[in-house]
Amino acid sequence: MKVYLEIINKRGIPNLQFLINKCAEFLTFQDEHPVEPDSAEKIFYDHPEGYDISSKRIYGIYLANNRQLIGVVDLLFYYPDSNSACIGLFMLDPNYRNCGLGKEAYFMVEKEILKNSMMKIRLGVLEGNMQGFYFWKKMGFSLTGERKPYLSKYFRVMEKNLS
Repeated sequence: MKVYLEIINKRGIPNLQFLINKCAEFLTFQDEHPVEPDSAEKIFYDHPEGYDISSKRIYGIYLANNRQLIGVVDLLFYYPDSNSACIGLFMLDPNYRNCGLGKEAYFMVEKEILKNSMMKIRLGVLEGNMQGFYFWKKMGFSLTGERKPYLSKYFRVMEKNLS
């Protein structure tokens, strides 16, 4: 095991903000504005309308050998229904992409979802994020055919059934 997941609480906001600043290129593409000084804190409160935020978890992806935070997963349990989870954000430090760590971390996320008795994972990939699309396709996700607006862009909904 090269990485591990650990829930980030609000004491971890400074480290999370440091990671977010490293990932500014992706977040600027996603959010259509530069990273803000409180972007890390906003992750804790961002959720779909009507969602019970008490079921939301923010996981850090840490290197096992030195406990360095290299990624983040925003995971909504029991969304959009009680049998599903939704990955709102899955992001790795650019220096740790394309070396298998994202795949390892994703399968840990999948285990967390199964531990909570959910059998489906959903996520959205912004149009134009081809690297993200191909990553999720390799992880076994398929397009649902849903296309939803996000700011001035659209994202494609992908999902995976777990067994």
